[in-house]
Amino acid sequence: EQIEQQRKDLLKAKADEAALQDAVRGLAVPQDELSLIPIKASLEDVVLNEKTKQLLSTILKQVDKKVLARLSSWGIKTRKNIDAKIIFYGEPGTGKTMSAVGLAKSLKKQILSFDCSKILSKYVGESEQNVRKIFDTYKEICKKSGSEPVLLLNEADQFLSTRVESSSGAEKMHNQMQNIFLEQIERFEGVLIATTNFLQSLDVAFSRRFDYKIEFKKPDYNGRLAIWRKILPENASFEDGFSVEKLAEFNLSGAQIVLALKNTALKVAIKDDGIFTFEDFKTTIERELNSSFGEDKKMGFGS
Repeated sequence: EQIEQQRKDLLKAKADEAALQDAVRGLAVPQDELSLIPIKASLEDVVLNEKTKQLLSTILKQVDKKVLARLSSWGIKTRKNIDAKIIFYGEPGTGKTMSAVGLAKSLKKQILSFDCSKILSKYVGESEQNVRKIFDTYKEICKKSGSEPVLLLNEADQFLSTRVESSSGAEKMHNQMQNIFLEQIERFEGVLIATTNFLQSLDVAFSRRFDYKIEFKKPDYNGRLAIWRKILPENASFEDGFSVEKLAEFNLSGAQIVLALKNTALKVAIKDDGIFTFEDFKTTIERELNSSFGEDKKMGFGS
């Protein structure tokens, strides 16, 4: 029965994806603004701290029939489908988008992503129109495809930031755009995930509209060790005494670890022996750390 259910789920997922692709292709929206993200990773593939895991688990429990029945009987929930508005916040490369994809997979949904940084416009009135376009497009795709994908709003920092009281035209337009965004968030039904690198500047009005605010931190030593062990190729050859524990000592994000492996693998593949050494990784990692602009990096003619 379990195998048969998995087969049915897979067929449904493929059918939903095909229907969504058709719906997306039928819209005049640039691909760099709107994309249907392939569902590959599950939440088990993402190395997360326990608190984050628990919060994601709580969200997933909303699809339990008993939970839905209770919420409905209490008059708290009227829709059969899951409703959740979530903010994922944290440094780049800490697994926010990957977790959104994993959550969608666990909910047996596809995921539709809008790049918020691409829809802001310098032209008067266009930003407001583009905010409405996100939600109008989402509704149209839901209607055409007959499904309700997760709506992922990537890099939503400017939408969520504190509104500024100012008489300047630019600030007034920005506040108007945020008011429209706030209005659309209130009306939204379904699962919406907004990702941001900063939560300190979150407007109180937005904070009240989101059900969950989940922090994604850079992995600690044990987290880094788990990621390295998960992604190192099993069929590769490593030098005698190779220590994955030594690799985990480098303070990298999850995305940086994946990038370090890819770049090191390319370098090793070119070598005659094709054997991974710690020095190969160290050289690649140090180059990555030196090229990453963080708080401790300074740029200027005097640096």
